[in-house]
Amino acid sequence: MPPRKGHSPLHGFNVFIEKKANKQLQKLDKDTNKRVIEALCTLRDEGFSTSLDIKKLKGYKTQYRIRIGKYRILFEVDKEETIVVHAILPRETAY
Repeated sequence: MPPRKGHSPLHGFNVFIEKKANKQLQKLDKDTNKRVIEALCTLRDEGFSTSLDIKKLKGYKTQYRIRIGKYRILFEVDKEETIVVHAILPRETAY
């Protein structure tokens, strides 16, 4: 997801989805897929927005999760405001 035209890098992040997470995204039902993509776009454009349910994962310095219904997006914040999405899983198997 490249930044939108006129996007200020001070407010958002570059988002990269790992191959495994992309496969998991493609397997989701249409509605959940759309909600996950919207959440990732919000994260990209607005950063850690209050409109997203983001929590830091215990025991990790740079890993977080976003709650989308019964699913969790597990991601890590890298250097230079880059987010790497590692997995998109049902809550039961995410942790």
